Amino acid sequence: MFKSVDISQQKLYRLLRDEKPIWVLYLDIVKFHEVEFRYGYKICRQILDELEREITQTIKQQRNIYLFSHFESRGGDDFVVYFVPGKKIYSDITEVIEQWVLPLEERFNHRIRKLVNEKISLRSGRSADYLLYAAVKEAFLLNKSEPDPYFFARREEITHLIEEPDTYLKAAFQPIIETRSGEVFGFEALARIPDSTSFNNIADLFPFAEKIGQLYPIETLCRRQAINSYPKVGQNQEMLFLNINPQVLVDPGFASGHTRKLLSDQGLAPSDVVLEITERSAIDDFSTFRDALDHYRSQGYLIALDDVGAGYSSLQSVAELHPDFLKVDRSLIVGVNADPIKWALLETFVTFSKRIGCRIIAEGVETEKEMRTVVQLGVDYVQGFFVARPSFERNSINPAVMEILDSKRGLKYVEQNPIISMIEPLPLFNTNTLVNTVETYFREHPHQWLVGITEDSRLVGIIQRDRLFAALGTRYGVPLYLERTVPILMDENPLIVEETTPLEVMSSVAMQRPDAQLYDGIIVANQQKPIGVVSVAKLMKAMTERQIQIARGASPLTGLPGNLSIELEIQQCLDQQLSFGLIYVDLNKFKYYNDLYGFQQGDLVIKMLGEVLLNECYKTAEETFVGHIGGDDFIIISSPSELEKLAVNILTQFEQSCVHFSGAEGLSVALAGLVINTTDRVWTPLLVSERAAQIKKEVKAIEGNSFLLR
Repeated sequence: MFKSVDISQQKLYRLLRDEKPIWVLYLDIVKFHEVEFRYGYKICRQILDELEREITQTIKQQRNIYLFSHFESRGGDDFVVYFVPGKKIYSDITEVIEQWVLPLEERFNHRIRKLVNEKISLRSGRSADYLLYAAVKEAFLLNKSEPDPYFFARREEITHLIEEPDTYLKAAFQPIIETRSGEVFGFEALARIPDSTSFNNIADLFPFAEKIGQLYPIETLCRRQAINSYPKVGQNQEMLFLNINPQVLVDPGFASGHTRKLLSDQGLAPSDVVLEITERSAIDDFSTFRDALDHYRSQGYLIALDDVGAGYSSLQSVAELHPDFLKVDRSLIVGVNADPIKWALLETFVTFSKRIGCRIIAEGVETEKEMRTVVQLGVDYVQGFFVARPSFERNSINPAVMEILDSKRGLKYVEQNPIISMIEPLPLFNTNTLVNTVETYFREHPHQWLVGITEDSRLVGIIQRDRLFAALGTRYGVPLYLERTVPILMDENPLIVEETTPLEVMSSVAMQRPDAQLYDGIIVANQQKPIGVVSVAKLMKAMTERQIQIARGASPLTGLPGNLSIELEIQQCLDQQLSFGLIYVDLNKFKYYNDLYGFQQGDLVIKMLGEVLLNECYKTAEETFVGHIGGDDFIIISSPSELEKLAVNILTQFEQSCVHFSGAEGLSVALAGLVINTTDRVWTPLLVSERAAQIKKEVKAIEGNSFLLR
């Protein structure tokens, strides 16, 4: 083969030397990468073999027309045909293309009709000297970017990937966990080349493939490997996140349904897949792209926008494409715990996502501090090395993650405790740091107003921005303090509260400080480790909002949350998709008692019942909600495991409390218990209410203090 090519090349050179005209015709298959995606590598190899045979046969049949003719395969679907026209040929190369290529295409399609059920078109071009053309093209490719010493090795490796993907290309999977429950929500599929010698970083693969015109087949093979490998990793309806280049989504070949067939072969459906739009290139036509997304959404796919905060026109992409998920780029996550700007940006994205009905994924979380911060700021899902590294098998989740999420309380705690939403980052310096360093930090971060000082990872003090500059601004402040260590100016007794501290307690303690410290920041800790700081201004704002909420939703008689809060609490429990218990509390014969002893005495009994419920619920191991529906009706929401014990204690305590009220010995309380399991049906607050009312009707038919659990 190589000897034949060498002889033919030598003959071409001799003809060029003799100044003979050489016509060069180059052929390839139109959108061959799509054909490969539809039929697979083996069929495409046979198609190329048939094309090569047909070209060889055609040249043999027409050999007497030309002084010399020869063809070469340039790799893949690229072929080059050389003609040296004789003296009797009066046509030019344009006519040769019409007379030579079109009949060849027809015969070629006849050959492959046993392999494919569609017509395949050939694309042709001409050149005065293809070798020169190819050399110039490759030289341009090599020089239009920084010099790449691995160019030829990488090009060869990509050829191997395309020809033998099962040998050279693997799919790794990195889990994405839900912050509400700590459970795995899904896996992102990531391409890997385990034995690569020229691609040290997988991130280099796709830009290089795009540079040499092989992005589509490489992405196609990566998706195929990911889908075929996913069943051994994913389980229990966990989502598969597939990276998709924007240009691929608008390609007709991708829309032809072959991805759906691949999914079906593995027992998956489009509703199990999130198409992750990677913004490696800009989206030029949002209207067309939006139409393409609508097509995939109609099939059941969900859409995630990747690289938010770092890609091309991310904010415009969000506004135009209405994604289901926003994946915040690692560049905004790294160091977010100590960077006020990144903190504020992530907080803004979280708030924004809730407004538009979208969910936030923080990707690239690599440290415990980053994890705590993104959870505190309310992100929905987390992905990164701190959770688990990508793996070819299902990987276990870092146990430290569950400690942070606190599975017993979950997001309910985060949403109900406004301290978490008020925390700002607390940069930390050790006691050996010079005042000069902290002064420089404050000047470079004009919005940071307080830093913490640690010794052996323990917070020993703080430095307030204003007090530092006030000290340095005195007559001898700079020479006295600037080159000394920070303990000379730090406050050694800052107010430190645990993140579980109730808002009212935090406010009360803060306001009891001396006047000189009244407006100092409040350090928030998790098991005595500082995690952030809360300003008094934010604390006062939160207290004001809390009072407004209470005034709008609380019962004026008992002070317990009213119907609005009860409905929100039930909806929140349903949104968490976790089982919970509910007790509907009702007084028996209360109307008779109220009419006999008067409204004032009746109100005292209702208040007594509210206090009994509240006191007993405080004793439970799990966080328990108590609400006052109105009149003599109350509701309790707790863990299913707590219901029976809680009911017994309430009945006992109510009976003991009734002795203090005239005529109350005739009163009794009916407790209707209900366990809501969100996995057995779709619940709504209305359905919960209706079911609880049915049980209440049953339990009220029982005489005396009673409890019925369904």
